Amino acid sequence: MKEDRNLNAFLAYYREEKGKLAAAQRLYNRELRKDPNRLLRTFTSDLADLDEGGKLLRGVLVKLGYRAAGGPRPEEADDLALAFEIFQTAVLVHDDIIDNAETRRGKTTIHRRYEQRLDVRGISACAGGEPVSHVARSAALCAGDLGLYAANRKLAESYRNHPKLGELLLYFDEVVINTIRGELLDVVLPYELEDAIYSEEEKAKLLEKSVGDIYRLKTAWYSVVGPLHLGMMLAGAEESDLKAMDRFGSDVGVAFQIMDDILGIYADAETLGKDIGSDISEFKQTILYLYVRTRCPERMEELLRYYGRKPVSEEELEAVRTIFRESGALDYARDTMNACFARAERRLSRMAFLDADDRAVFRGLCAYMRGRRK
Repeated sequence: MKEDRNLNAFLAYYREEKGKLAAAQRLYNRELRKDPNRLLRTFTSDLADLDEGGKLLRGVLVKLGYRAAGGPRPEEADDLALAFEIFQTAVLVHDDIIDNAETRRGKTTIHRRYEQRLDVRGISACAGGEPVSHVARSAALCAGDLGLYAANRKLAESYRNHPKLGELLLYFDEVVINTIRGELLDVVLPYELEDAIYSEEEKAKLLEKSVGDIYRLKTAWYSVVGPLHLGMMLAGAEESDLKAMDRFGSDVGVAFQIMDDILGIYADAETLGKDIGSDISEFKQTILYLYVRTRCPERMEELLRYYGRKPVSEEELEAVRTIFRESGALDYARDTMNACFARAERRLSRMAFLDADDRAVFRGLCAYMRGRRK
């Protein structure tokens, strides 16, 4: 089948580039670990360890963007890909603090690691100090900040003599800013919707718009749009081609987040590599929740019996799964995701700057995203 050929084309490219980047990433993280202060080495080592646990998908997309724009030397994009990966890891450290997550990429989250280390050593507090849990989160927050600026430094150092450095830094920072804007909106939205100043109709409209904004800002920008754009920019792509790829990336990124929301409820923790049900305990305003609140309000009272519970039991998780399935929310999410993928593939057919081989790889990317299970 043609779809299988496209998927195989992407997987072949992904595996080859992932292998190359993984080797380069190990060298980069070896240096990241070498902090002259032994106490700080604990956190730079944790950051490096977490950085090496990912799929390297965003880094590979940087390379794919460079290839799509006709970049002459594929290895030129390697350091840009590594910078993007450490940025993503840093954002995930912050995200795990916000979500009180226990695991990430199949490993213990950084704030929980430090809390466990202090506990093993019998350290519960210092004189007049904060509780261990607060200190652990504060330390992880600093580690995440370190990762953000390490990414910026990697980009600046590696391309200091490149004519596109200024544009690369400006766009990279735009990706960072939009990602943080999306995260901030994700954090405050449930509380803002409690304001009595809004009517129920206004709340529904605000919720729908904000969920869409979160998907585009928090996920699409840093998962797909940003890496592809940066790779193409490094290769000297035309502005019109960049805009066309941005529109494609936005559709794929939104579909990626919808799939993530579905997996966050219906996958299993071992496969996913992170906590299942965290969207429920953190009262996440996902497309599934949006559907029930705006399209099936008769199930809201039942949903709110479980939504926001900490921790979420297996029975409560199964109850939420049933509500989303029976209300039509799961089907709606899948239909919306599939519409995004279909629109993205139509955009691909209009990108004259892609040759047949590149177009097959991009179509395979869509097939990969659609079929992922973690």
